[in-house]
Amino acid sequence: MMQAPKELIPDMSLDGILPILVLYNSTLENSSTYRSFLTSSHYCLADQRAIAVYDNSLVCQVSDSERSQLLAYKHDPNNGGLSAAYNWALSLALNHGFTWLLLLDQDSELPISIVRELKHDAYTYDCCDEVAAVVPHVRDKKVLLSPSRVKYGRLPAFPLTQAGVSDHQLTAINSGALVRSSFVKSIGGFSSAYPLDSLDHWLFHQIHMTGKKVAISESVIEHDLSVSDYRRKVSLARYRSILSSEAAFITTYKSKAEIPIYLLRLSFQTLKQLLLYRNIKMARLTYALILDIAAHPSRSLERGS
Repeated sequence: MMQAPKELIPDMSLDGILPILVLYNSTLENSSTYRSFLTSSHYCLADQRAIAVYDNSLVCQVSDSERSQLLAYKHDPNNGGLSAAYNWALSLALNHGFTWLLLLDQDSELPISIVRELKHDAYTYDCCDEVAAVVPHVRDKKVLLSPSRVKYGRLPAFPLTQAGVSDHQLTAINSGALVRSSFVKSIGGFSSAYPLDSLDHWLFHQIHMTGKKVAISESVIEHDLSVSDYRRKVSLARYRSILSSEAAFITTYKSKAEIPIYLLRLSFQTLKQLLLYRNIKMARLTYALILDIAAHPSRSLERGS
């Protein structure tokens, strides 16, 4: 791990926010999130170095000169996933007095005003301890993805007009979320049972179960949701990870009455992969999971359960 000079950390140039960007097989230059963050920082007269980077790539993607322009940097060739990256950043935040973590994936497009909007959101909810997270609206090709209201078997997205503290249970995509450091510490950090996929669902479920609230920001970010295109962007190994994490979360935290709905959705997914995408291997994986859950409907598939 290489950290930037210590004098940068107490500066808190983003008003108590520690942005953590997670890279995987992408250089900083090729990360749309990093490029748009720098543009916004320049536009909003903020310190462009006020961002930490966790590199999950097998081969280091960040040069020595680039590291000197970061608040902190760590290379993890073993690929600990998002949970390892976020827990590393959480440790930095707690040790150096950052109230908020800003979670960032590498494939988001942040609006030019995002730094100003983040500082406004942090200031607004800084002393409101019941608010554990502040989330933006997230779109992929103009389709609203996040945040979503958690309903029985459904996750309808909130409209762009929705803003402020929500009284509903919701879930949201990690990227762009402001999460209160003290809250994450209180729940023992980010779960290693969800190193990559479904970590967002787990986090917002924890917020709901502890009686905390989520505020919806007026900010809108664009995000490339690669898992939306199984034919071109999702490998078999990646699909297995998505499927197993989703199943672990649903069988552990959802009511048993929702399991049949999940099995029905998996059945449609199997048919879609088989008939539309012609992907027999993915179809077989999905069907095998259906049989596994149906045989043991009360069993949690979460690791360590």
